[in-house]
Amino acid sequence: MNALVVVLVLLLGVVLLSPFADRFGIPAPVALTLMGAVLAFVPDAPRELIQPDLVLPLFLPPLLFAAAQRSSRRDFTRNWRVLLALAVGLVAVTTAVVAFVAQWVDPSLTLGAAVALGAVVSPPDPVAATSLAGRLGLPKRLVSVLEGEGLINDALALVIYTTAVSATLTDSFSIPDAAGTLAVSVLVAPLVGIAVGWAGRKLISRLSDPRAEVGLSLLLPYAAYLGIEELHGSGVLAVVVAGLMLGQGGSDAYTGAGFLAGGTVWRVLDWMIGGFAFGLVGYELVKVVLDPVVPTYGAGVAAAVCAAAIATRALFVLPLGWVAGRRLRKSTEGHGWRESVVVSWAGMRGVVTLATALALPMDFPGRGVVLFAAIAVVVVTLIGQGLTLPWLVRALGVRSSDEEQGEFGRARAGAAMARLEELHADGRVDDGVVDLIRRRYARIVPDLREDLSEEIQQRMMDASKVAGKLRDAEQAAVLGLRSDGEVSAEAADRVLREIASRNVRDSWAAH
Repeated sequence: MNALVVVLVLLLGVVLLSPFADRFGIPAPVALTLMGAVLAFVPDAPRELIQPDLVLPLFLPPLLFAAAQRSSRRDFTRNWRVLLALAVGLVAVTTAVVAFVAQWVDPSLTLGAAVALGAVVSPPDPVAATSLAGRLGLPKRLVSVLEGEGLINDALALVIYTTAVSATLTDSFSIPDAAGTLAVSVLVAPLVGIAVGWAGRKLISRLSDPRAEVGLSLLLPYAAYLGIEELHGSGVLAVVVAGLMLGQGGSDAYTGAGFLAGGTVWRVLDWMIGGFAFGLVGYELVKVVLDPVVPTYGAGVAAAVCAAAIATRALFVLPLGWVAGRRLRKSTEGHGWRESVVVSWAGMRGVVTLATALALPMDFPGRGVVLFAAIAVVVVTLIGQGLTLPWLVRALGVRSSDEEQGEFGRARAGAAMARLEELHADGRVDDGVVDLIRRRYARIVPDLREDLSEEIQQRMMDASKVAGKLRDAEQAAVLGLRSDGEVSAEAADRVLREIASRNVRDSWAAH
């Protein structure tokens, strides 16, 4: 079977299997990983789809950039202590504990191999964290913590990994060299991200062509990642910083059409690449396990490493959650013991762990044991924790309080109604118009609906359903003209975009 055929099947699986998994409450990353594993058993399936050293440069930049654009700099600032503890403290502690346990179980492992194994399994997968957190309805601050951790926890882990591999192969370790690499990652990488983000905003604001704007935004994460990688620094931090600059606060650089098109392209790209990455994880897992070079005698090390990684996260996160709750006790969302349990269990490993393990040089001492243990951690955490996390969230009753939606509603209602009262007081609108506008505005501002009678609310809901059916009819008519060749594709697409973006105008339609 040709490798391109497998790639196509994996991409089709993302499109077809993800909605099916969501419908039955199965985490899409788990379903796609299982699908990739099944494909690996197909006769004549190629041993390798993508070279291991290309997995991180191909997949990590766009996934991190997309997640960073959705993130909030305010959330990063507000949660910086917790994120620093998870992305630095927890990664360092997990690396040390795993290295100690691995050497204790298998004394034949060198210190460099044990430390490399610890660095490989220490960072939870950013794609799994954001994918699951977004669909479980978790509290806003909890989602921010999980997403923030997933965005930046790879930086220190990859520095430790690179240092351990280099020290093992050269049989030398230099504290100044290691400190220099860490300094480049921590200090220079964000500067590269700022430079790429700033240059990207300036260029996008001058293009005034939606196609060029979106195209440039697709290249920026790779520019940030590869730019700092040439300096042997952390491409992760550079991409995250660039994404934050182009995300919240950077949307004014785009034209209206470019912003809408870019949002659509990035959502689809993020979904497809993330899903394909999990399918690749399953595929590579089976191929590596079936490889006779990988020793199954590492089962003892693998079991011990899995237990150590999971237990270390729990023992680190639970006290951290208690301390954070004490420091921020004025806020009740995301600080209780239930939320801490969820965070401790949401430590799924995935693409980064597998890619770094596969990227170990063939002559690396203990490579087979490291590979086998890393695979075990990915399987146990991604499938075991991924399947049980939704059940745990429901059992503990951890749910969003809809605080964010309430903030939007209160702000919109307050501003709109204050302005309406000013116009009414000036005599520029009469009582009938005020009442009509209040009813119509309540369709898009939930906080205003409670002031309306049940009859009016029902009529508004009925009108919304009818408006949706009318939009469907319009779209079908335009698509019919397009398929019959009676209008140009470009003109039809322009009308379809106008119909799709008419939600706000429809909210003012007569009920």
